[in-house]
Amino acid sequence: MNEHFISLPENVYCHLLAIAETQGMTPADWIASQLPPNADQQNSLASSLSGLIGSINSQVEPSPSYEKTVFGEAIASKLAKQGIRQP
Repeated sequence: MNEHFISLPENVYCHLLAIAETQGMTPADWIASQLPPNADQQNSLASSLSGLIGSINSQVEPSPSYEKTVFGEAIASKLAKQGIRQP
């Protein structure tokens, strides 16, 4: 594996080192953990949605199958205090 070097100001390196040490990492590992996954590992939106298209028929009115629960009522109450009401 090839190694590459970057130059950092002293204060930036000290801050990086301190953060990495608190998380039990080396500075290089900490930097690597902040990067997004490789592009070839990322799923596109189209591939994520494949198999879901057509699973809901928007032409049909949904059945009103709302069952009140303690949890649901607590959430509704909290949202109502914020001015958000159920239509």
